[in-house]
Amino acid sequence: MFKAVKLTRVTIQCPEEQISPVMAVLGNMRLLHLIRIEETHLGKLGYVAQVDRKLLDHYDSLLSRTNRLIDGLSPTQPMPSITKIPRPDREIFRLKEVITRIEEKALPVLEKREKTWQEIARDQALLDRLKLLEPAELDFDRLGPLKYATWMTGLIPEENLDRLEESLSDVYHALIPVFRKAGKVVLFAMSLRDDEDVLHRALKSAFWDPIELPGDLKGTIYEVTRRTSKALEGLRIKLSELDQQRKVLGERYGAQLLETREIILLCSQLLRAQKKFGAIDHTYIITGWLPFDLFNELKKRIIEATRGKALIDRVDPEHIREVRAGILKIPILFNNPLLIRPFERLTTLYGTPSYKEVEPTVFLAISFLVLFGMMFGDVGQGALLFATGYYVFRKMFRFMDYGVILMECGVSSMIFGLLYGSVFGFEDLIPALWMHPMRHIDHFMKVSILLGISIISLGFLLNLINLLRQKRYGDLFSASGLAGALFYWLLAGLGIRYIFSENVSPAEILFAKVSAISLFIIMLFQKPVRRLFFHLRKGDKRHRLPKGIGITLFESLIEVLDDILRYMANTVSFVRVAAFGLTHVALFMAVFSLADMVRTAQGQGLSYWLIIVAGNLVIILLEGMVVSIQTLRLEYYEFFSRFFRGGGKPFRPLLGEKAG
Repeated sequence: MFKAVKLTRVTIQCPEEQISPVMAVLGNMRLLHLIRIEETHLGKLGYVAQVDRKLLDHYDSLLSRTNRLIDGLSPTQPMPSITKIPRPDREIFRLKEVITRIEEKALPVLEKREKTWQEIARDQALLDRLKLLEPAELDFDRLGPLKYATWMTGLIPEENLDRLEESLSDVYHALIPVFRKAGKVVLFAMSLRDDEDVLHRALKSAFWDPIELPGDLKGTIYEVTRRTSKALEGLRIKLSELDQQRKVLGERYGAQLLETREIILLCSQLLRAQKKFGAIDHTYIITGWLPFDLFNELKKRIIEATRGKALIDRVDPEHIREVRAGILKIPILFNNPLLIRPFERLTTLYGTPSYKEVEPTVFLAISFLVLFGMMFGDVGQGALLFATGYYVFRKMFRFMDYGVILMECGVSSMIFGLLYGSVFGFEDLIPALWMHPMRHIDHFMKVSILLGISIISLGFLLNLINLLRQKRYGDLFSASGLAGALFYWLLAGLGIRYIFSENVSPAEILFAKVSAISLFIIMLFQKPVRRLFFHLRKGDKRHRLPKGIGITLFESLIEVLDDILRYMANTVSFVRVAAFGLTHVALFMAVFSLADMVRTAQGQGLSYWLIIVAGNLVIILLEGMVVSIQTLRLEYYEFFSRFFRGGGKPFRPLLGEKAG
């Protein structure tokens, strides 16, 4: 918390025959961020390991077979959790035996079921076509042997029937409408076999939709329909029996299949990870970032797994030349408490902090909840937010983090709802523990400004910590460093003194003027002075002053003025906290006014409560979204911009990376 987990770079050397047990250990540890060998000097020399393509192909084939069984059996068991990572070179044989054994039991049932489904679909389609033609009372025993005439059935738009009749006036034909439905005519058409092409062209021009029938139908259409219905009933009984067998197989083998698929995916991922390794002769070299506290445990496990045939050592980041030169970035592994962890998603939306920056998720979480609660304070609506977040948390695994954030926002809203005395907009159900925002607008505005000053000041403090950690001591005199922070605190203190007492003494004003001018001069000249010292250290005797020193001074003036204006604008921006808090109350007032008007006009209580409920739902959806956006804006532009530089690289554990 407050900073990323301390990492160390680990290098593992092992013989080629020991790579599988090493990979199994790394997979079980789960917290190694691999460094691609191409990023090191070995990669530039071409010592890159090759993936065991043949073994990987076996796993891909096995995955395809497993997915076919899972899709067919549709197991309902929960997704298994693999606690121990297997060795890919040994596990392939056991997995093949498992899948082959299940296939012998399940594939015959699944293939019969698929075939039965196809037969049902075929017979059902035939039955639907036959029912369209039943009014024609066709006899296929008489139609089938026809030698000199041809016939066909289909549908055409009703308005095209007369035109079709005209187009066939020169040939012998018969057009028999069977029945009309929804603007279309089911038509039985006949002609001489010699005129079959003419009939086809005419029907096609009339937007003919043919009703295809098998050529082996026997008996009357009623007999064929009856036989087809009976066959369809038998097929459905057979499908029901096969579904029951499929269900039994799913219950018997479902958990094993799901576990097998997870193991196959893990083994495939471990194999694909080998393309990041180095290889010299028959020795593999693995390098990556590991939490410092886990090194001894990793070393112990690898030595045991390889019977002492592997070498493993570590180097701290500050001793790595590529890190000092900025070529190699240290990944960031967050370390936050359970309730704070979901807010890491909001931090990474803005960027990933660098290794020596303050990790701001805790500050983001606390300030986000306070700002959201102040703008959306209501006990009832907060409870609904909490319930919605709980549903998302339990039912939508992919959005579980957002469910937690929504629950915490609901709790914050309920707390501020108690402070405001508001329950679904009603302010007379419970007493306000602090104030009613609409009745104390001035006080609410002052509190918002004080909150803004506090958050911006926290940003300054975090930036000072970053400057000291990164040894950027010269920037302490800049507008974003200590000088800028003192300047801001001086003006903020003077403003707070005036807001609350409305009386600032001449001595205080004089002190503020002298201090502000002094700090302004320091901020203005810090960059030109630093450039001058750098010039003098170079020992250039030809020029007393470095070239462009005037431009540097002018740029420094613009930067300082811009920073000071942004300080003021950032502080004023927090007035929106009170503004949106008051908007929340104003929306309630509009809803209650509308409800009172309807109740007065209709004299019914039901309409009143329907409008109250609908109004609350609209406020939750509309105001909730707007408040969330405004809170993020305040966090990112007014708070993070003070200290957050970003540019870091997220930590990606070995089995957390995408395969490929």
